[in-house]
Amino acid sequence: MQTGYQGRDMSEAERRRRATARTRRRRRILRNRIIFAVGCLAVLALAGFGVFKLVKFVQGKGDGDPKPPASTSQPASTPASAAGTGVSTGEPASEPAADPQGEDWLLTLVNNNVPLPEGWSIETEVAEESNQKELAAVAAQAYRQMKQAAAAEGIDLLLCSGYRTVEYQENLFSQQKQKWLDKGYSEEDAYNEAKKVVAVPGYSEHNSGLAADIVTPKHQNLDDAFGDTDAAKWMFEHAPEYGFILRYPENKQAITGIIYEPWHYRYVGVENAKAITASGKCLEEYLDQNV
Repeated sequence: MQTGYQGRDMSEAERRRRATARTRRRRRILRNRIIFAVGCLAVLALAGFGVFKLVKFVQGKGDGDPKPPASTSQPASTPASAAGTGVSTGEPASEPAADPQGEDWLLTLVNNNVPLPEGWSIETEVAEESNQKELAAVAAQAYRQMKQAAAAEGIDLLLCSGYRTVEYQENLFSQQKQKWLDKGYSEEDAYNEAKKVVAVPGYSEHNSGLAADIVTPKHQNLDDAFGDTDAAKWMFEHAPEYGFILRYPENKQAITGIIYEPWHYRYVGVENAKAITASGKCLEEYLDQNV
């Protein structure tokens, strides 16, 4: 009898031990699950924070540097017929922000007395597919939109000269100066006559990427007669809507230093173009008035 009782007691003890072990095991499993869940939440939180920081970083980079970025392309060569040009002489494209100093870089003045700012660089892109002529990217976009709008009204525009390197400008100026030297002019006089028609290298708007010589296939001569063409008349009326101004108007040579050029347009942005055109002033007068 004693042996049987002792066996029952040991069986009960074993059951209790096993029950205790199961309880501990369940608690350990529950604890591990809780730890795993907390770990997963922490990983998700860190991942979410990382994505948030990445998005903010990308947005910050996307804001863009308001100064023109460095050029990534080279200009196409200008035809020989442009050697005698006065190169100091849909919806509009969106306009870039002003530079950190609060100045609108689209209004940068370049003329016979004011050189291109030191270190100037610009991103360019093809504006005229037919001849691969380039402009500063924002001006190229606006030109393509203007060309398309003109075509819708039966007007065919052609960009015959856009962005030029300073080196190319040197060649143009030398050719023009030589014409006067060949006529017997002195070095100084030949220089002064040449710069009335071709900008001194480094003093040309074409070097900025914001100037465009625009003609029409049926009249590609850069002369006063172009002003009587339908293309010129259309641009006189509509170019400001796309951010372009007639850079060298009639009766402004004493101020601009450049003869009347009905083909030479300058990109300044839509708002600026409309204001300048409405004022009846050339760029020099407008900037002097608004200093």
